[in-house]
Amino acid sequence: MKKMLLLLTAVCAAGVLRAESFTLALQAYTFKDRSMVETIEVAKRLGFRAIELTNVQQIGGPFKGKVTPWEMPREIRPAVKAYLDACGVKVVSYGVIGASDEKGWREVFEFARDLGIARLLVEPRIEVLPLLDKLAQEFKIRIAIHNHGPQINWSTSWCDPEFAAAEINKRSEWVGSGADVGHWRLAKIDAAQGIRTLLKSRVFSLHFVDVDENAHPVPFGKGLSQLDTLLKEMRKANVYPDLIVEYEQWDEKTEANVKACVDWFNAHNKE
Repeated sequence: MKKMLLLLTAVCAAGVLRAESFTLALQAYTFKDRSMVETIEVAKRLGFRAIELTNVQQIGGPFKGKVTPWEMPREIRPAVKAYLDACGVKVVSYGVIGASDEKGWREVFEFARDLGIARLLVEPRIEVLPLLDKLAQEFKIRIAIHNHGPQINWSTSWCDPEFAAAEINKRSEWVGSGADVGHWRLAKIDAAQGIRTLLKSRVFSLHFVDVDENAHPVPFGKGLSQLDTLLKEMRKANVYPDLIVEYEQWDEKTEANVKACVDWFNAHNKE
């Protein structure tokens, strides 16, 4: 029994115990024209209980500065963290974020630590991954590897689920996937096969995006991303990553379309 308790403690400390249900979160970039504080209020109104912060927004509310390691003064971070802890929406991740050298990456991890953010969404050059793995273990902050489509030259390989899974499996348990299933469409990757491949490694989160034939966002269930099949494949594997809604359409219909995504998820988030 003592050995079993020690094993469970070690696994929990490593952050690899799987949840038993999906968490739906809003990627704040969906409302990039607003501040972080404004976006959190929108998230609550639309029915979200979790959010992935972005580095393109002003902090907003009583705070001066921007939601970045270099534009949020250290002296206000305790107050910002207190606001995030009390706002009623859990911050599950932050990104996509990058840096040019180890000093910059350390500042990113310190920023996440200061705000109590347990996961960073990154899209690094492959040669940077060993450094990120080292820092992830040092700070006890997970790294989720994102992908854009094939138009982003250095990250094209991350859009390939086979490549991503193989590289993740070379790293520690602090490194996993934060793939964007909408961008797979641009690379002509079948979403169902893509998730089956990624599930051979570690999947921390997904940008859960439904798109049409032109890779433009549509409300969940209206497009070609096979979201229902993805949910089934992940349940079958007993893997429950955070599902992040990033709706890259900025007009008067955005809020209504995001709410339609929440409603679809609530109707389909059943065994």
